[in-house]
Amino acid sequence: MKHSVSTIQPNKIPAKVSEALDDYLKIADERLPDLLESFYLFGSISINAHQEGLSDIDFFAVVKRELTEAEVEALRQIHQEMKRKYPKPGLDGMYVRREDLEGTNEGGRCPYFNEGKLQGYRLFHRNWIDAFQLKMYGIVVRGLPIETYSLPLDWKGLKASLIENINGYWLNWVKRCESVRSLQFPGLFVSSGMIEWGVLGVTRLYYSIREEDITSKMGGGEYALRTVPEEYHKIIREALRIRNGNKFSLYGSIVKRRRDVLKFMNYMIKECNNL
Repeated sequence: MKHSVSTIQPNKIPAKVSEALDDYLKIADERLPDLLESFYLFGSISINAHQEGLSDIDFFAVVKRELTEAEVEALRQIHQEMKRKYPKPGLDGMYVRREDLEGTNEGGRCPYFNEGKLQGYRLFHRNWIDAFQLKMYGIVVRGLPIETYSLPLDWKGLKASLIENINGYWLNWVKRCESVRSLQFPGLFVSSGMIEWGVLGVTRLYYSIREEDITSKMGGGEYALRTVPEEYHKIIREALRIRNGNKFSLYGSIVKRRRDVLKFMNYMIKECNNL
């Protein structure tokens, strides 16, 4: 069963995204006929937080069979072509089987694409925030209703995964920014992208752990303004300012701004562990 992208929840799929998806599905059908069982969007598009020029097209593609090396190579070429035609929004997602989604294929490896490249093979984990978002907010572009697949919602497991992310990726990110031997040490002085990434990244996780739901980066920042001490509000607003594309910083000192980023992130990491 196939659907035109433009007829599936058009209020949620921006025109440029719809155009890119129509093109992608046409090419995929020509080169890999009868491969895709279902195609779903999640991420910013599914929660009405897509920002043109910033957000990618996050997807899960359910395939009918285990992919051969030749089929993976065909997908690699398709994604390269899509990247050339559509630098933004880019296709960012995985090709999974039903067994992967339902957690019965523990040894399965799913090809993962980002920035037009095959980034490697990953296991699909049901306790990912992405899996939760797919189940709760995913958009069907083609194929079966999402509820067709058994995607159990285990918030206890998901929370453990989020805490692991806080104490792994984010804690190490902060430590690298604090270490004078790291390239991230000077980067945090001048890179607005690093400030936005760090501040809004941890606030988004804070929201999810606290509310057992998901939100956008903007939503996470706005939520933090309502729930964390006022001493951190300036750096949160600075991150939101960067996300919104406003060129005028709230800070006169990059040293003070850097210090506030690290202080806030260390506070948020501690708070997430206490929830």
